Amino acid sequence: MRTLRSVVFRFRDISALSVALEETRGSLPLPEGEAGVDGEWVLAIFEIGSRRRATAAAARCVCAAGDPHVEFERRDWDRLQSFAVARSEHMRAARPLSTTSSGRLPAALESPIPNESDLPPASVPIESTRVPLGSRVLIVDADPVTRTDVCSMLAEIGLNVEAVATAEDASARMREVAFDALVLDFHAKGQDPLAFVRGLRRDPLRSPLPVLFLSSHPSSRDEVEAFASGADDFLPKPFRAAELGARIYGLLRRARLLRANLGPGATGGTP
Repeated sequence: MRTLRSVVFRFRDISALSVALEETRGSLPLPEGEAGVDGEWVLAIFEIGSRRRATAAAARCVCAAGDPHVEFERRDWDRLQSFAVARSEHMRAARPLSTTSSGRLPAALESPIPNESDLPPASVPIESTRVPLGSRVLIVDADPVTRTDVCSMLAEIGLNVEAVATAEDASARMREVAFDALVLDFHAKGQDPLAFVRGLRRDPLRSPLPVLFLSSHPSSRDEVEAFASGADDFLPKPFRAAELGARIYGLLRRARLLRANLGPGATGGTP
């Protein structure tokens, strides 16, 4: 079984993350001491402050011309920026105190920098992100070859995968088993897949389920409609196994963090 590698980016506070995102355009330099393989897809994990509250996104390593960095898809980069803005606004609301003339919070209020001895290595296996091996993923695709290929890709990185041909089959299976993520062909047979996802989002028990659309020869309108229906991600075919794995793990991690923030009453898949 292959292990999907993660790369950890650590920031003292949310302001430091915001500055880093503002200074670059869709990419970040690899952390000091971190090596990457050109073209390798990884899960970029962002840890903020000593409490290490984090978000994550899929990224691709670029190591050409002596400038090792990771590049993000536009939507993932926009989400990171939105995350930083939202957390900054939350911090301002939670701490309505006067700031210094530089606009920064007083030093006493900023998150302390963790001691290096307390930190794990910069690059850690995906298990450390607390996405459990055996997370259940349901594939919906009319093409038996695609179903087999995707199941093999995800099983190799430790996921428990099932596959069905139609949205109706998916509905029936989801009544029997709680899944942690759904991978759905944009042109799935039977029920309109967009209507299927909208139905999931209206269901209080299933609305948190991460949904990733796959599509052959997609148009920009397809992608817009997918996200408007409530999808979390959209990946054109063909794709590389590492890219699909990184995106699925990113969705699983975000869903797990959301459930943790919502508390023990939150619904979800694998505990």
